[in-house]
Amino acid sequence: MIRFRKAAVIFTTAVLLIFCVTENIRGEEKSGNISSSGEIIFLLDTSASMNAQDRDREAIDAIRQAVYSLPSDYRVGLVAYNTDIQTVIVPGTPAAQMEEMLAGITYTGYTNAGEGLAQAVGLFSESGASDRCIVMLTDGEIDMPDSRAREASRALYSEAALQARERGVRMYIVAIGTELSDPRLHIFDGAEVTDGAIYWEGQSGSLSGIMRRILEERLSLPGAPLAAGGAGSAMPSESAGNAFAAGGSGHAPSEISTVVLNAAIPKGASRVRLAITSEEGIGGAQAGQAQVITGQHFAVVEAVRPPAGTLSVSYQTPDPASAQAWMIPEYDVVPTISAAYRIEELSRSEKEIKRNVPPEFEHYADLELTLVDVSGADSKNAAGDLSGEVSQDLSGNAAGKGANIWEDERFEGMEVSFTVNGTPYTGTIQGGSIFLTLRAEALETVTAAVSMADDGAVYRIREADPVRIEKFPDPEFEPLPDYRPLIAILCALAACLAGLFAFWMGKRTTVIYMAPSPSGDGTKTAARAGEYSGKLNMYVVRNADGKDIPPQTYRLFGRRARRLTLGQILTSCGIKFDKIGADDIILYPGPDHAVIVMDQSEGCTVMRGMEILKKGMGYPVYYNGKITVSFDDEETEMELHYRNLKPGEREEL
Repeated sequence: MIRFRKAAVIFTTAVLLIFCVTENIRGEEKSGNISSSGEIIFLLDTSASMNAQDRDREAIDAIRQAVYSLPSDYRVGLVAYNTDIQTVIVPGTPAAQMEEMLAGITYTGYTNAGEGLAQAVGLFSESGASDRCIVMLTDGEIDMPDSRAREASRALYSEAALQARERGVRMYIVAIGTELSDPRLHIFDGAEVTDGAIYWEGQSGSLSGIMRRILEERLSLPGAPLAAGGAGSAMPSESAGNAFAAGGSGHAPSEISTVVLNAAIPKGASRVRLAITSEEGIGGAQAGQAQVITGQHFAVVEAVRPPAGTLSVSYQTPDPASAQAWMIPEYDVVPTISAAYRIEELSRSEKEIKRNVPPEFEHYADLELTLVDVSGADSKNAAGDLSGEVSQDLSGNAAGKGANIWEDERFEGMEVSFTVNGTPYTGTIQGGSIFLTLRAEALETVTAAVSMADDGAVYRIREADPVRIEKFPDPEFEPLPDYRPLIAILCALAACLAGLFAFWMGKRTTVIYMAPSPSGDGTKTAARAGEYSGKLNMYVVRNADGKDIPPQTYRLFGRRARRLTLGQILTSCGIKFDKIGADDIILYPGPDHAVIVMDQSEGCTVMRGMEILKKGMGYPVYYNGKITVSFDDEETEMELHYRNLKPGEREEL
């Protein structure tokens, strides 16, 4: 076994504290859903010391577990290094060839991690994938046959780590065995430089468990966790005693149990990947027609175009309760949008209708957005880089192609972000669709893009073609007959008649019954309408609600000689009473600057001075005279003081 040397460069105390946290993991947790391709390169230490630290080749088994558990659009590669580069598996290598290359790996030689990391960084593409990382599995510090070669490897390692950071690549280092206990070793510098993390075998779990944690915690591996084992799911089998040997598990064959896992397959999935892991070992996995990839501690079922329903997987494990499972549905979809053109007439006022003002219209496009499966049975398996050859189409046809995946009940009520013609919106799936209404005056075509934020699946959403809105013209306007010339003539005639009537009213003689005066006999008196003079000072003595009403003045002088009611006068002064008789108290202009007051009400009491006015008879009131009115409600009373106008008040008119 190669001896491990202590790091030549000692990290600062702060760095030491970072590496010695109790969780033995550093780096920022990543969150979110994998909805686009990522790139991961495995960097495997194959030096001679690994013969002792990894006798059962569980490091290679953990790599296979991760490769087959990843979504199919991930680009996966591997670099195996010892004194030199032993094996390079470039992304896109067929699965059968990858398996052959992994089987040929041997543990021998020294630990040239510098050259290995440089090769791994070079395998990344320039596409800028959302997830780019290196998972390094090693049991020792950088070590070469002589000090010069060792320092050169260390320098190259540091340089390659800086290049990885510049390209957005993080390093997750898995320390294998018991030798790597000092976090200050130079080999760990890669995780520090790239803001990655370190996992120690045993302290952070088994290699299988660590690999699962990296996928879940660091790459946010999507998928729904399933109940893989435990009470009620493990079914012991009498013939299971010699089913398999759980490598290194230490369990006797008689302890092995058979477990059946039933997983619901969602509608419209282009492929489903179901992964089961157990640190105690897994064997004998079967899944009907689907092919299964197995290792010492994992089984992965990959089904292409599976029909909706239930996928049953059986497997054997010494400890069903320790098994964990999750399923990754993958969808190849395209947003489809339908647009219904609609015209709404804006309301017009009666005046506009009469004037034959043409109506205005608003134009709308009622959009319905769906997400349709476009994979089909002949679709290219995006997992062609490593795992594609083990995929199997369970449906045998393209029956699901064109199905709206949102019709699956699990999407009902889900909020989805999308854009229409580049403008962002958020909608809720209802009955398999998202509905949106837009103004369509300047809208000719619509293009939709959808972003699914679902932690339970992977979506490859293709670009949709624009959809043209089929428009139709506004309704033709049929104007009403134009009666305006006739109306103008009629209005002119009415004006003439009104003028003649006004002239006649101004000249006519008003005949009223006058009350007896000290010198009169009370007979009917004919009097020509005079001119109003003076003013009325009005005081509300009391009213029904008890509120104070300020005194008001109403000018009679200069008004047209016509019949006035007390109700009209009060209204013009802003005094509003209920119908309590004010409209039945009448004022006329009289001779000698008098105002003739007549009470035609039923319940009011009107007094001139101390004299009660008889109903239906006129009483002249001269300057400085006073009229007192008690209204029908018997609660409201007011006084009217008739006064002459001062010369200055006349000039203001």
